[in-house]
Amino acid sequence: MPASTPALRVSSLSAPFGDRAGLIDVTFEVGAGERFAIVGSSGAGKTTLLRALAGLSPLTSGRIEIDGREATTLAPERRDAVYLHQTPILFPHLSVYENVAFPLRIRGRDRLEIAGRVRDMLTVVRLAQFGARAPHTLSGGQRHRVALARAMIARPAVLLLDEPLSSLDPSLRDDVREAILDVQRTHRPGLVLVTHDLDEAGLMADRVAVLLDRRLTPGSAPAEIFARPTSLAIARFVGFPNEIGGRVGPDGVFDSPLGRCRPTEVVAPGPAVAVCRADALRPAERGVAVRVVMLRHRSQRTTAVGELDGPGLATRVEFQVPPGTVPTVGSIVTIVAEPSAWSIFPFP
Repeated sequence: MPASTPALRVSSLSAPFGDRAGLIDVTFEVGAGERFAIVGSSGAGKTTLLRALAGLSPLTSGRIEIDGREATTLAPERRDAVYLHQTPILFPHLSVYENVAFPLRIRGRDRLEIAGRVRDMLTVVRLAQFGARAPHTLSGGQRHRVALARAMIARPAVLLLDEPLSSLDPSLRDDVREAILDVQRTHRPGLVLVTHDLDEAGLMADRVAVLLDRRLTPGSAPAEIFARPTSLAIARFVGFPNEIGGRVGPDGVFDSPLGRCRPTEVVAPGPAVAVCRADALRPAERGVAVRVVMLRHRSQRTTAVGELDGPGLATRVEFQVPPGTVPTVGSIVTIVAEPSAWSIFPFP
């Protein structure tokens, strides 16, 4: 994060869910030019948080600073932050050019400045030839890009994006995602993106935080949070398929049906659970025997689900299958674990 004044600083923010208790003690910063993603399940409060930052929903407590200026009680139009809803809303009676120009016209900018900035912004979102078009003639992806251009034409310090790709067909998502990244790189607002899509967060964000139980976890680089979650709750949210029960002994070593390892974290002696991705387990000539009970075919890979084979063992694990060596359901496969890829937590 840049050492200069952050584009957005949020301190101890609490916000209700309607008439119910809501978000608690949310604190984070976003630097100018930084992209910060907040992920969470439906109903976790992501949109509530974004609307509170935009001044569209009430706070119970807390402080919001935008570009170094106190903004907690400012009206939305005075916050130097733009909130962009997942469904683009354009003025149907205005052309693409006039839609994008609108924020500058209401600010009283002169005609030549407006023309130059609209031209530049439409070029950034790859719609340079669409200025005369009416909104109803545009595709869904094009409407999103026009809405993005209009949001950014006034060069706000903070851009707030609410599930920006969720309503788009997969074929349009790449275009809109690249347009967002191009605009953000060009004008360098602090960007706050909320989404339930982990892939979207990983592709777009410099840092990712998780909204769990009404609180926001500290942000981490996508590679870190997807490989080394800091809690069992985060591991479950990001979809780690394997939870292997075991025990941490007095010597600090974790012992489980898949083997032994020393946690990189300090874990107190007692019952514990190791979590890992499927690619931390793989077939090998020697290892732990599992009986294959299911195959999971995805566009990029195939994994197998196996049950540990032995008296009293019912643990299921998901492991990576090398290309061209897909086992059959019911077969016995020996697998080995890569303990360095495990994250180990006390048993909840």
